[in-house]
Amino acid sequence: MSSKHFFIGVDGGGSRCRVRLESDDGKLLASAESGPANIMRSLETACKSIMDATEQAIKLSGQKMSSEQIVLCAGLAGANISSAKKAFLDQHLPFQKVQLISDLHAACAGAHAGENGAVIVCGTGSSATRYLDGQFTDYGGYGFPIGDKASGAWLGLQAIQFCLQAFDNLRPKEATFHAVCRHLNATSAEDIVRKCADFNSNNYAEIVLPLLPLFEEKNAVVTGFINEGLGYIQRLADEVLITEDMRLCLIGGLTQIYRPMLSNAVQKRIKDCQLSPEQGAILLAKQTGDFS
Repeated sequence: MSSKHFFIGVDGGGSRCRVRLESDDGKLLASAESGPANIMRSLETACKSIMDATEQAIKLSGQKMSSEQIVLCAGLAGANISSAKKAFLDQHLPFQKVQLISDLHAACAGAHAGENGAVIVCGTGSSATRYLDGQFTDYGGYGFPIGDKASGAWLGLQAIQFCLQAFDNLRPKEATFHAVCRHLNATSAEDIVRKCADFNSNNYAEIVLPLLPLFEEKNAVVTGFINEGLGYIQRLADEVLITEDMRLCLIGGLTQIYRPMLSNAVQKRIKDCQLSPEQGAILLAKQTGDFS
């Protein structure tokens, strides 16, 4: 392999870290995956996940190289927070160079192959960004529970709050109540409080699974949750589509639920993602970096 250097593109979030190893001419050499890489939640865990995935990718590539030959292009959750970004860069990971952006920006750059465009992400969490003439404008991304409206974590929290009110006889003990109680193996409000004491956003998002069949059955409670989330996603879409030719990519499992309910004007702007977030991270790094 004649590359002077190699590139690792990282898509790191609260659940997992994906990496893509490329030669300097853009050839895919290997991909790998490891644990969480949210630098706001745990800098130590994020760094370990990145190094573990990098080592896997190098091994899978069959190429003789060290991390010192690699330009790390990291799109990481939490990189939008300046203190977290500084703390990560201060780690001085053993790469030739480190380029750090948010996972949201990496996703947008990949989705539109570096061209102008917008993305809305709605899975475990939610956020949006618009890329226009070299500048990103972000929306949301504040984290659960103070942000992430319409997301899986947010929907799960709505369901938990509904159940607690039902135990207090303030809401009906209907299908939503029973589905969540079965999911949590809970028979009292105390059971729910105890089980949720150590919950993170992923745990809350898992509660969505028993809610989806109820949504398909047009259950009024779950439909109410979804409709409230839809209102937020619709407002995001209206805000990010600032020019007539701006296109929108939807990322994350819940966007497939919201998509058919969005306005026709927004649906006409939606397109498929062109590249992965890992490729987007590398693309942005190559646009801004000097690796000669």
